[in-house]
Amino acid sequence: MSTKINARSPFFIEATEPTATLGIFDCTTANLLNFAVSSAGDVTEPGISKGVIIDRTATSFAENTSGSAISRSVTYTIQIPAGYSNTSDGTLSCVQTIDQPTQSAQCNPSTNNNMATFSGTIPAITNLTSTTVNLATYFTAGTGATISGYSVQNYGAAAISTSVSGNTLTIATNSSCATTTLRVTAFNSADSCSAISNIFSVASECSKDLTCSITDANSDGIFSIGAGGAVSATGVISKPIYGIADFVRMEDTSGNTITSLPPNNGASSQTVYIVFVFLVPDGYTNSGNENELDCQRSFTQPTTAAPKVDLQCSDVTFSDFTITSQGNIIGGNISYLGTTTSVATSMVTETSAIQYNVVSSSTSRTISVTFTVENTDWLNYNSSITCPLSLTQPPTQNPCNSASGTYYISNQGFASKNAFCDFGSTYPITKGVFGTPVDGQTVCSQGDIFIGEFKYYAFNENPSPSGAGNIGASFQVMKIDNSGTILETRTVNCQGDTDGDGAI
Repeated sequence: MSTKINARSPFFIEATEPTATLGIFDCTTANLLNFAVSSAGDVTEPGISKGVIIDRTATSFAENTSGSAISRSVTYTIQIPAGYSNTSDGTLSCVQTIDQPTQSAQCNPSTNNNMATFSGTIPAITNLTSTTVNLATYFTAGTGATISGYSVQNYGAAAISTSVSGNTLTIATNSSCATTTLRVTAFNSADSCSAISNIFSVASECSKDLTCSITDANSDGIFSIGAGGAVSATGVISKPIYGIADFVRMEDTSGNTITSLPPNNGASSQTVYIVFVFLVPDGYTNSGNENELDCQRSFTQPTTAAPKVDLQCSDVTFSDFTITSQGNIIGGNISYLGTTTSVATSMVTETSAIQYNVVSSSTSRTISVTFTVENTDWLNYNSSITCPLSLTQPPTQNPCNSASGTYYISNQGFASKNAFCDFGSTYPITKGVFGTPVDGQTVCSQGDIFIGEFKYYAFNENPSPSGAGNIGASFQVMKIDNSGTILETRTVNCQGDTDGDGAI
């Protein structure tokens, strides 16, 4: 586009508006936050700053009764948004890892009379228009407490809505060929313990087969493995965009399971073929007995032959670099086409110092890493290059080590406190945190500070499935920064916000 600037009438200066370049989209850019796994195996799906989560390898784990923590990992498939240099790759896989704590005596049904329990299996639901599930059939309150409320996790189609009133879960949709999976959590009225249901599938009526279509992306009843996808010169595969079925595996054209392809060490690019295998969800006429759908795509794999140009910082990947709580900079791996090395000739702070001062809260830092180009395929071979690298310095003492007191905040946060009043919606307050809900105090979750991104969260002493938003009454909100500190607390009432602009 062009922009006209009035210089002196009747003359005009015409200039072309520059196009913004966003660079490479990676897991740091996606910025997954607040991933957690409870002792009962309940997975809290992380928030995401950029991109869209379209798939995950797990939604729950077994209860941890081992007596010690167990490391748990979930790989999230993220659709790369438009505007980035690697948007054509389609998707990106980001792994989230955390220790699942062992089941404490406090939340053991055999020793805690407050504990709610789940029994039986909530069955799959097909041909959905609207239906109800009596949660009292599956959840039983402890003898020392009642069930204060329920929350529902939806792992799929936004077209399928859920709501809870008392013990009744209502599931409804106006769309055909919509599928999702749900999980229900019941909360005790007397403590922070909870009970979770099985994962169960939900599908609306669908009178057609699920098929592969590369050109007709996500049309009703037609599955598309979508735009994007790529194979790198070294054989790394980026899956195309998808949104209906569950991804199972990748195969070569002979039916062998693969996770990558061999590098293309030839002098020119080559065409390769990959079969993406998906599980047909309930509701489609070709579902049942875990029926699988094979979708074959061709890709152009470039050669590994390095171009004769200077190595730039954008060509380099840094891993395992850290800053300790004492401010020491610890070196890691430096990788670029043809070379992986752990040798950095210099690592300094923004002021060229070799160490940072200690801090009382998590602090963003940008170090300068200098190293020598060791591969002869680059024009600046044997020369030094300096690149910036963003890291976070942890505080010298975790304020959450001694945090006490439990309360609940909303799963959703907003940049404006009055944004809770938009769209006529209600929001659950069901995420258990520790600390004291007053200005200046720290919000703790899973033993560490809660990264609030300077957003407002509704809070309450007890969990509430619909405790904020257009509820017809006032509710409390707090603003939390990236060090977990409560910056302010306010009271919000959505009555009178009729135009949905968040201004009352």
